[in-house]
Amino acid sequence: MTIKLGLILSHKEQEYIKDEMLYSNSKKFHWLSLANEKKYESYVVSVGKKKAIPSDVAVGLYIESHFKNVEIDYITPEEISLKRFKQNDIVFVLIYDLLESFHVSDPSLFKKYKNTLKKSKNVYPPYEYQTFINNKCDYYKYLEKKSIPIAPTFCITKDKWDKGSDYIAFLLKKIKKRGWESIITKPVYGQESKGFKKFINVQNKPKQLENYLQKNVPKYKSIVFQKYIPDFDVEKPEIRTFFINGKYRYSIITRKGMYPAIPKQEGGTFEFPDDQWKYIKQFAKRVMKELPTFVINDHKQFTILTRIDIGSGMDGVPYGHFVNEVEFVPSILIEVTNYPIIEDISKSLVRVAKDYKESGEINVEF
Repeated sequence: MTIKLGLILSHKEQEYIKDEMLYSNSKKFHWLSLANEKKYESYVVSVGKKKAIPSDVAVGLYIESHFKNVEIDYITPEEISLKRFKQNDIVFVLIYDLLESFHVSDPSLFKKYKNTLKKSKNVYPPYEYQTFINNKCDYYKYLEKKSIPIAPTFCITKDKWDKGSDYIAFLLKKIKKRGWESIITKPVYGQESKGFKKFINVQNKPKQLENYLQKNVPKYKSIVFQKYIPDFDVEKPEIRTFFINGKYRYSIITRKGMYPAIPKQEGGTFEFPDDQWKYIKQFAKRVMKELPTFVINDHKQFTILTRIDIGSGMDGVPYGHFVNEVEFVPSILIEVTNYPIIEDISKSLVRVAKDYKESGEINVEF
C-alpha cells in the first residue's frame, strides 16, 4: 500500500532567519545527505558549500529514507491549492499555518490558503482545530472551563472597538475593577512578539493604550488583555514543553537574557527542585490531555507536534505555574535540544497517514 503524503512547506528564507535549520553534511543525521540531490535544490538554502535544510523538508527526507511505501509531495506556499491537496492521501501542516501565512506571505496567498484549508477534508490537523488554537481567546476560555490555570484574561473584538476615548475609559474601569495594576496586551493572530505590549500602571497611560488599540485592532481579529505577572518577562522562567501525538518528549527553558536551556532532570543545566519539576511535567500532561483530539480509524490521535508553554510567578497556583500559550506548529528550538525530534515527528506522521489511508475520515473531539 503506497501512501501519498503532502507536506506544506514554509518559506525557506524565514526558517533560515529563525535558525531552524539542519545541514546536509551532518554526521548525526546521515539521511540529510539526500538534500544534495538536484531535485531538492529549490527546497534548501545554500550556505557556502553547505546545504541548509528547514525542519519541514528534513521530515520529508527522513520519511523518504526510511519508508519506501510513502511518497512525499513537497508543497510550497505558492503551490497550495485544493487540487494539489486532493492529489495526496493526507496533507500535514508542520510550520506554515495560517498565522505564519498572515505574517510573512502576500495577503492574496493567505486568503487562498485559508479557503483551501476550509474546503479540504484531508488536512491534518483539520481547519477547525487550527482556528481554535490560533485564537488565544478561544483556547484560554476553553482551558479556564477545564479549571486549568491561565493568567487572568479578557478579550476585546473589532466590533466592540469604536476608536474613541469613551471606550478607553470603559476598559480602564474594567481593568481597575479586576484589581489589575499593570497589564500586557497581545493580539489574536499575533506571532512571537508582534503586537505584544506591556503597560505598567496602566491607569496612568490612557493615551498610550488608545494609540496601541488604534494601531492593532484594525489589523487583528481580537486583542487579549491579561494581568501582568511581575517579573515573568524578566526573571521568571518559561518552560516550553513538547509533545508528539499527545506524548511528552522534552522541555526547553527560556528566560530574558538567557540562552535557552535544558532542565537538569533531562540532562541539561537548568535546575528545578525535583518536586517542582515533577509537578511541571504533570501539569503539562494534564493540559495536553484536555486539548481536543481526533479520531481516525477508531484510534484517538493528537496533533503531531504540540508545544505547551508554562509560565511562572502567578499567585494562588502551585509553584506559580500557569499556561501561557499553546501552539501546534511551534519553533522546535532544534539548535538546543538533543532529542531526535525530526525522527519522532516523521514516524508519527506516517502512523497517522496509515490510519487515515484506511479510514478516509478525521473527526475532531472537543
